[in-house]
Amino acid sequence: MRCEQFRELISAYIERSIASPLAAKMDEHAAGCASCRAELEDVRRLWQMMAEAKRVEPPASLHSRIMQEVYASVPTTPAVRWWELAWRPRFVFAAAAVLAVLAIVMWSHNMQTDAIALSVVSDGGSPVSPVATSTLPTRFEPFLTDSGDLRWMLKMHASRPTSVEVVAGAQTVWSGSVAQQTTTVLPAVPQGTVLDVRVAWDGSNALRAWLPAEISQEQRKPVLVLKQRSIEETLAHIARAYGAPLVLVGETDPLTRVNLESSGVALEQMLTKLAEKLNLQISRAEDGTIVLTAR
Repeated sequence: MRCEQFRELISAYIERSIASPLAAKMDEHAAGCASCRAELEDVRRLWQMMAEAKRVEPPASLHSRIMQEVYASVPTTPAVRWWELAWRPRFVFAAAAVLAVLAIVMWSHNMQTDAIALSVVSDGGSPVSPVATSTLPTRFEPFLTDSGDLRWMLKMHASRPTSVEVVAGAQTVWSGSVAQQTTTVLPAVPQGTVLDVRVAWDGSNALRAWLPAEISQEQRKPVLVLKQRSIEETLAHIARAYGAPLVLVGETDPLTRVNLESSGVALEQMLTKLAEKLNLQISRAEDGTIVLTAR
């Protein structure tokens, strides 16, 4: 097992949501790789901190103290209009106390269920360069084999003869000229990973796709910890963790690095934050695949 594969599977490994043979390989790799073992411990510590975090609860006596202040600030005679009461010092103090407690409770809740820290370090150039010509129409479609395994096929179409090469991982799946709809079946995706597909055409245009072994039907909010990762590694990790296919149109800057720590964040929020940092536009294909395009 390579270090890149190990780090992509850390969250699933801790959740014990991967098959036993794959977990055994990760045990073996962690035992022999100090770097991956240290990153595994970092993620475990983050999970432990989240598990031990406690919500801030107001004191039991707070309500009675506030109500005493409110009652004390309201005279029986003469009648006071509400806008006059609002400016009395004791009432202002009581209202401020209520707002302060609410702010603390809401802050604590957000820290536990909606946290994300994201930074992008670039050499000053564009993190993702747009394609030189119009995008080659492509469509990634999932299908189930007779054994129930998820596989992916790629459909391509061009308005004129176009030289295209399709690479999945390190394997060239298809190459030739596309002048009408052309369909190719992509290799199987190992359980718990994603299939990295690169489609290049006309010599200067490319798109990348990360296709998970299973498409999640529920809204996941996984824990992610990525340090000094490339854009491709970051998107591959997000696609696997959320169980969602992602497509990036354009060439990435190999010097750009992404640091990401998140927990309790929905996929839409995650991608919106990342798109802002990388100057990308988010859209959805007809089949629901999320497409990121350089602006």
